[in-house]
Amino acid sequence: MSQMTYRVGVVGLGAVGTRMIGTMQAHERFEVIAGFDASLAAVTTLKEQAPTVAATGDFDALLSRDDIDVLYVSTPPKSHADYVRHGIAKGWKIFCEKPLGVDVLDSQRLTAEMDASGLGQAVNFVYSGAPAARRAKKMINDGVIGDVLGAELDVRLSRWPRAFQSHAAWLSKRAEGGFTREMISHHAYLTLVLLGTPRLNGQPLAHFEPHGGSENMMLGVWDTDLGKVAVSGVVGGNRNDTVSFRILGSKGCLRFDNWYQLLLESSAGTESVLDDQQQLPVAAYQGQLDQLALQFDTGEQRLASFEDALNVQKLIEQMVA
Repeated sequence: MSQMTYRVGVVGLGAVGTRMIGTMQAHERFEVIAGFDASLAAVTTLKEQAPTVAATGDFDALLSRDDIDVLYVSTPPKSHADYVRHGIAKGWKIFCEKPLGVDVLDSQRLTAEMDASGLGQAVNFVYSGAPAARRAKKMINDGVIGDVLGAELDVRLSRWPRAFQSHAAWLSKRAEGGFTREMISHHAYLTLVLLGTPRLNGQPLAHFEPHGGSENMMLGVWDTDLGKVAVSGVVGGNRNDTVSFRILGSKGCLRFDNWYQLLLESSAGTESVLDDQQQLPVAAYQGQLDQLALQFDTGEQRLASFEDALNVQKLIEQMVA
């Protein structure tokens, strides 16, 4: 029996939105048919790069279509709720970028509205379908690293925003941006999946750039059902960016290295858990869409729900307050 191809309308044609369009174009279960951005330059670029996608600077033109199954929202966080509500009113399934928003109370209302709609929902955390996350979950459940004792998150960046996002000025501002919302939130979700819901322990130590700039340092501790997570993020210095998330176990440790590599560590040494193909970013992107299609097919939640994203948002907004 043939499987449904989900037709997608995209809101937000920046770096993340256009990357998702490319990933969906390479996936047999999704077809991007329309895209919107308020930036004429972004619309023009999409028309050049993906001429089969109906790119427009008029949101009403996208909203008036009757051939969209899924609305993918990839705009700055403050606008997520408005676009999601328009999609709900149209009866479209929703795939939203994280963070869900920056206003926790409005995100609580939005989550209730999303749940009440009965429509398919998912929030884009990169570990939702990544081979590294799925394998780590199995290894923890199988007792490979023994008792879980906690975790360590270490983020080191030479600059913020990163080069591929440097055109997005909002990322450098405290109001919506910062690496804690943009990057650490992914590991907060991964923590939720592997160790239980993370909760802030005490007051984090944070330093922000002047004149409303985003953070350049963030130090904190999360509590989970399976131990504490030490969180450290720093921006500055001429260096290679590194991101490391280590789950501590009584028999060994699992280390997520630079997002998608998974290493098993012990006193005997370190070994790679995944093969070369499974460590590629594209494996995580495609794996996520595999899970999203299966979720839409069956109605069984496989990616992060709005409730999951709300839990992450509450934690992150406490950290950057």
